[in-house]
Amino acid sequence: MMSQLKNRLIEELIEREGGYVNDPTDRGGETMYGITLKTARAHGYQGEMKLLPYEMAFHIYKKTYWDPLKLDAISQHSEALTEQLFDFGVNSAPFHAAKALQTTLNVMNKQQTLYADLTADGILGSRSIYALNAFLQHRKRKGLAVLTEAIRGLRIAFCIDIAVNDESQEKYQFGWISRIVEL
Repeated sequence: MMSQLKNRLIEELIEREGGYVNDPTDRGGETMYGITLKTARAHGYQGEMKLLPYEMAFHIYKKTYWDPLKLDAISQHSEALTEQLFDFGVNSAPFHAAKALQTTLNVMNKQQTLYADLTADGILGSRSIYALNAFLQHRKRKGLAVLTEAIRGLRIAFCIDIAVNDESQEKYQFGWISRIVEL
């Protein structure tokens, strides 16, 4: 079941990302299925981006975004949280998604009475998963909903900060924020 969820969420993300794009004002540069030229090259692809195989894009999303965010473990609790973190990681780097989760878990741990504060280093490991499990054990379904919405809010703030610091990125804001809200 977990594998089915992973496959479906990766397939849906590839569909959202679309096909070939080469927008000169997009900081991601040339992309295919949302995979940047730089990321494709880092995974050994040397061909034209327009010809990037779907299977390779799928593999890159799993290896570079899904796995580092420990989404197999997170998906056992919530599809919505998994999807927010995955999309966040793809659009803003796994580091930022992981750090947002760690920071949010830290501020919602009742002054370390639920679990010890995490080092918000953007690297999800066993301590982060333990903290998530302890948080959810204490806060239950409502906690999961609040945590998911907090991540959504941090994603929106992250996007807004990009445009505040680089006016050329304002043209993407409505689309980026709509994507977050609609997910």
